[in-house]
Amino acid sequence: MSGEDLSVEKIAALHREVTDQKEDLYTFLKKRFPKMSIEDRLKLLAAVLNDHFDDYTFDPNDELKDEGYVIKRFFPKTAR
Repeated sequence: MSGEDLSVEKIAALHREVTDQKEDLYTFLKKRFPKMSIEDRLKLLAAVLNDHFDDYTFDPNDELKDEGYVIKRFFPKTAR
């Protein structure tokens, strides 16, 4: 999957894949797409959350840092 492929079908498939995991969405994307730039990973994160926000949960104080970015950790509700 390229960073530019943000089609509804691709995002839905990615969402289904991440809901089978027990890690946060960004960590999953980083493992799934290790060579993708952080900016493209953040675009994917935003696209998944835009379409499926109600399926995720987060703690406002739970965040991670990657290449100077501070990223909130969103977990699929099925993982917690």
